Amino acid sequence: MVARISRHKKMRFLLCLLTALSMALIMRQVQAEIVVIGHNDIAVDSVTFEQVEKLWLRKLIRLPGTGKIKVVDQYTANKSYAAFYNKVIKKKPVQIKTYWAKVIFIGKAFPPAQLADDSSVVDWVANTPGSMGYVDGSAVNNSVKRLLTVK
Repeated sequence: MVARISRHKKMRFLLCLLTALSMALIMRQVQAEIVVIGHNDIAVDSVTFEQVEKLWLRKLIRLPGTGKIKVVDQYTANKSYAAFYNKVIKKKPVQIKTYWAKVIFIGKAFPPAQLADDSSVVDWVANTPGSMGYVDGSAVNNSVKRLLTVK
């Protein structure tokens, strides 16, 4: 015997499905933007993907017109960490771990220090001259300078 689903139940199911899809899209948009931020004293108003990659991989330590740049990472378990390395550096977190293992082994450089979350990064960058970090776009405020926005 074939069970019949009432029209009311079908409509309720479709409404729930549309609500869930809408919420998923909204959450994706909220978390989709990564912003590279800098201390307000940094002489540049923007940076390129190439400059950011070289700064975070310690292949570059200065930008035009600036002194030495100090960069900071987020904890590897943080969602901003994975988003930054996937979208900006174009490497998976496991590739970054391998990269730093090799670089540390040959004594060439050390990875950036890690902070707990977006608000810690914003506070550190705002209070550390010559510094840069990355955060979810929703965490950016006027205490730091937006240098690169990636959606």
